[in-house]
Amino acid sequence: MVDTTTEVVRCIECGDELQAERAELGYAYCTKDACQAKHHRGLVVTTVGMNKSGDTVVVGDAAEIRKRGEAGEFARKDAGLGLDYRPLGAGSRPVRKRAPQPQPRRPIARAWTAGQERLVRVYHDMGLNPRQIAERARESAPRLAITESLAVRILSAPRR
Repeated sequence: MVDTTTEVVRCIECGDELQAERAELGYAYCTKDACQAKHHRGLVVTTVGMNKSGDTVVVGDAAEIRKRGEAGEFARKDAGLGLDYRPLGAGSRPVRKRAPQPQPRRPIARAWTAGQERLVRVYHDMGLNPRQIAERARESAPRLAITESLAVRILSAPRR
């Protein structure tokens, strides 16, 4: 038995007969390059920024994406949440934050004496570098035992 009720669907651009499968899918144009170039509408790929760690890629036509966006599908889910997102009850009161208390300053324990610091700073004010300060201190005041590294630590510390 031959089905004679099927009508032939033709391409809207060139007029050639469309394949049955293509017609069933709803296409009105054939697969020739000229017809494809004129009528093919590719998929719309949209990137929706969801949070700072990544985006969501949505594939679909522009009308569908617009409809999903207007419905709030791509909105932030926690937009209304904050520190005070819970409603206050009858017996509760708002919590006031305390101002941060400054930490008490502890005196800095120095690994040198006042005499060592005084001599290093005098030599430094004369324009000597830490190596020269250590050499000069070894000659003039060996009992203070000023080394180059001690001179650097003293000069790096704030003045007393």
